[in-house]
Amino acid sequence: MGDADEAPQKELVTNLTLDILQIVKVSQSQHGLRHGDHARYRQYCTRRLARLYKANRMSHGRGRYQKRTLEVSMVDNEAFLLIPLMMSERAWSYAMELKRDAGNEPRKRAHMIRRLKKATVHATELVNLCGQVGSARTALEAEAYSSYIFGCYLSEQERDWDRALAKFMRARKAFEQLARVGGPDQAEVCRERLEELEPSLRYCTYKRGSEGSPVAGSMDEKDMAALKGDGGEDDERLKAVLAEESGRASGAVTTSWRGYDIPIRNGKVRECLANVAVQLAKIESPLIMATDRALAIFDKVFMLYSDARQHLRDDLAEASSGAQSDSTSRLTDLKLADRAIAVMLIEQTIQRNKFLVDSANAKLAGEIRLAKGEKATRPEDIVHLLSASLRSYEELIESGPEVLRGMDGAERVEEELRVECMTAQKMLSSDRAAALGKVHSSAGSHVDAAILFNRSAEHAAGVSEAAATRARVNRIGAIKSGIDTLLADRKGLRSGLEDVSLEGPTSSESRFLMESLDEYKPAVLGKGASKVHIMPIPNRMESLAICEEGQHS
Repeated sequence: MGDADEAPQKELVTNLTLDILQIVKVSQSQHGLRHGDHARYRQYCTRRLARLYKANRMSHGRGRYQKRTLEVSMVDNEAFLLIPLMMSERAWSYAMELKRDAGNEPRKRAHMIRRLKKATVHATELVNLCGQVGSARTALEAEAYSSYIFGCYLSEQERDWDRALAKFMRARKAFEQLARVGGPDQAEVCRERLEELEPSLRYCTYKRGSEGSPVAGSMDEKDMAALKGDGGEDDERLKAVLAEESGRASGAVTTSWRGYDIPIRNGKVRECLANVAVQLAKIESPLIMATDRALAIFDKVFMLYSDARQHLRDDLAEASSGAQSDSTSRLTDLKLADRAIAVMLIEQTIQRNKFLVDSANAKLAGEIRLAKGEKATRPEDIVHLLSASLRSYEELIESGPEVLRGMDGAERVEEELRVECMTAQKMLSSDRAAALGKVHSSAGSHVDAAILFNRSAEHAAGVSEAAATRARVNRIGAIKSGIDTLLADRKGLRSGLEDVSLEGPTSSESRFLMESLDEYKPAVLGKGASKVHIMPIPNRMESLAICEEGQHS
């Protein structure tokens, strides 16, 4: 019993990041609120909550509902923070739907206020969770969202205008701070939120001046400070967010290629490269992974590389203007990062083609069963993929040395890269010749196939033993199977030629109608007009005796 009571508690995760405002904006614009359809948005929140519960294994009992409270110790990823956010959004959208339909009905208005109060409860839960396990920026976004929801509730309640105004002012202050520390996307979201706040601020200021402040004692210290314009605590919170952003920018700012560190200053570029690593970790062997799924992953990788290069090009344009004091060194780092990412893109293109070639070979060998409706793999497809890989290696030979230009030991790495690419090209040329040999062999061009198989053997023999012993074994096996197929085809051709006879087939009925006009015999011996025996064409040749002139005398 004592051991069970003294079991170590689960360590809390920290610095979880959740773009609350961006998530809310995208969800609302894509699920009904662009057209003012709050019912549709509420249904979307319900469906997403169900998916979150299932993904995070937060079941609420079988049959009868059993309430489960989201504890801080249960949070181990950002998906848990989405649960109170979606619950708050669902309650808020239901309240807005009731507000539209309420009119002068007091019961619907009371129901709307209860839904808004429910939204404030979930928003407060989100603030508490983000304050304990979230980053400083996430906590600030949660505070801004919660203040806005609280302000909506208090303004609809029409009792405490001072507190409502204080909540809206706290939300405005948080939105302004987030616009300063975030990127252009977040600045746009915060600007839209500030525009939405202005009418509420003016209305609360008007009602506060006309009705006074009878319940000012219900405000806490933060609300009082916001109402008085004292932003001491808000300024400290802004400093924490700025320190976190600067620490993130000065932290892991490099990526590695061929053992060399490439400086990456842009946080969005680092995020793209991190997502690339996550996607590539999902790639498995072609024998156990579907080709369509692998292609989808590689497409995501290529899109992430393209996004990273676009961010770098934007920074290059800014650095070229010389607006910053360190524009020269920054420009050099940006060009180096752009060249490195371009080379990484070429390498992943080679890996994708290699995956497709291995998958195609396995399908031709019968190791992978074709899915229903899937087209059969042809040797021509392998030829195209190998040709594309050869072109990619040519690009890698040209672009690789550009990345390492001016670095210590670059000559050694460039030589290793050149040898590696040339070795891979020889092996690919061997594979390509063997695949072309199979294509010609299946088409009946046996002479061309034999030449191509011999050329494949020559390419394989040109690969050094130290570089690719296993690769040579694979190439020789492919060549041997191709030669065996060719010999089998030739043997079948010879056996077919031996059975060919120059004499026409003997017919059981050799007489024609013209030869037996005095007898009654059918002219058609079988079905169809092709069996009609009227007369021989051409006429039969009869031998005639030739007498010499001396013999007649």
